[in-house]
Amino acid sequence: MKEIKIDIPIEFTIEHYSKLGQYEHLSEVEKIIRIVAAISNYDEDFIRTWDISSLQKVYLDIHTKITTTEARFLPVFEFQGVQYGLQPISKMNAGEYIDLEKQLQDSNVLDVISILYRPIQGKAETLFKYYTVEDYDSEKREWRKEIFKNLPMSIALGAYNFFLLIAIQSSNNFLQSSQQLNQTQKKMWTKGMEKVFKNISDGSSHSTTLQKMEES
Repeated sequence: MKEIKIDIPIEFTIEHYSKLGQYEHLSEVEKIIRIVAAISNYDEDFIRTWDISSLQKVYLDIHTKITTTEARFLPVFEFQGVQYGLQPISKMNAGEYIDLEKQLQDSNVLDVISILYRPIQGKAETLFKYYTVEDYDSEKREWRKEIFKNLPMSIALGAYNFFLLIAIQSSNNFLQSSQQLNQTQKKMWTKGMEKVFKNISDGSSHSTTLQKMEES
């Protein structure tokens, strides 16, 4: 079989990452076929005709790209001609925060980023202050998700990391200061935050998949 070549994107987008979902019901090779199809322009049926050595080499290149993606925290950035700013937790209303918490627990990357980043009203004078984002609107979040599909995954990872640090610190402060929660409720709250952190920090099972394939 002739040498297989694919064009790996210079930078993975949120859409690429979203396609790399968990495939626990599939075998290790089937998982890799899905992942390669998600990143390349080849369909799964064609990839199934490759020999294992070629498949492993292509997957290794993709895996290296995934694991070396560095998080970039950008409180303000411009994308497709629109300037977006991060909405601080301190400025979120209750409904907005509830939606964000749910999407974090479900690891819905696009939804989370579409809640955290919104168009800036006026012009941002500095990176961290003197800007205001538009009011939260769940309907606008839906069409903003379509725009953010092409956003670099490095920006999403940076926002996740930053938000989780703030959220965990806030939850710790809340637990320490609250006099209304009993011990059982405190344990439930802590476990909930640990679950959120694990879902996101785990990222994907690609390292495990590669290791199992190499062992095979």
